[in-house]
Amino acid sequence: MTKRRKARELALQFLYEEDGNVNNLDYKINCFYNDFASESLMRDGFIKTKEDLNRKKDIFQIFDFFANIVRGTLSNLEKIDGLIRTLAKNWTIERMSRVDRNILRLSIYEILFIPETPKNVVINEAIEIAKKFGNDESPAFINGILDAAVKVK
Repeated sequence: MTKRRKARELALQFLYEEDGNVNNLDYKINCFYNDFASESLMRDGFIKTKEDLNRKKDIFQIFDFFANIVRGTLSNLEKIDGLIRTLAKNWTIERMSRVDRNILRLSIYEILFIPETPKNVVINEAIEIAKKFGNDESPAFINGILDAAVKVK
């Protein structure tokens, strides 16, 4: 697993937990990262101990990308959700699964605001994350909406 994939997975998990809530964001990001993310990073072999969280340069890269995606997604949520509403025919955001909704949000944030990431990479990463965290229909659903988002952008 790449560092960016791990950052995206952590961002999804954070966004899933908060689901649009932006209160005390910096505090919540730091708590999430120091508690939940450290366990996840150890489980996936990025660090051996919790102390490595503050020692390894590549872990700082994961944290920076994770925090950037979370902050960017939540600060642009209205625009992102508006685009999702436009593209998701016959679906309201509230009716989407929480996982799918937040994968779409973080992926559309990348498509709109991180131009250096190739769009096909964003879509492929979203599909892989959907396979891991979503249901059987999630990958196709995510793919369809993100493909349309790239064409609209």
